[in-house]
Amino acid sequence: MKQTSRRWLLLAALVMATGGAWAAEGDWVAQIKKAHGAVTIERGNQHHEGVVGVRLKENDVIVTRGEASVGMIFNDNSMLSLGPNTEVVLQRYSYDPTTYLGAFDALVRRGSVVVTTGNIASQSAEAMRIMTPEAELRGGKASSYAVSVEGR
Repeated sequence: MKQTSRRWLLLAALVMATGGAWAAEGDWVAQIKKAHGAVTIERGNQHHEGVVGVRLKENDVIVTRGEASVGMIFNDNSMLSLGPNTEVVLQRYSYDPTTYLGAFDALVRRGSVVVTTGNIASQSAEAMRIMTPEAELRGGKASSYAVSVEGR
């Protein structure tokens, strides 16, 4: 009987540990896959170098300076590439990998980006928005598009 109780306690501990790891992983929305030149991630009052492997969170601001560029992949397989002198805010991101439902909102303050939609947009084009100071684009099933904000 003692051995059975120990097994249940061990199983419960493993389930709780796995749940904790899953929650921590849920904080990250994307990861940098390619970076060239001066790329900065602004998170609150902190600035981090944007290098390959850096994980991004909701509300991060990604900035490229000079001829820099950066490419990232999101948890739903959406991709976002920033060209030179670009600033993008990851305003909102949520994703359920079981249902593929979620929301993706990014604001392009300046510069140029290329977007390839992923699972979120394949479920609902209204769920993915790329905004600029002048316009708003909505994602669609298996689409790619370029956005440029000049003079900012």
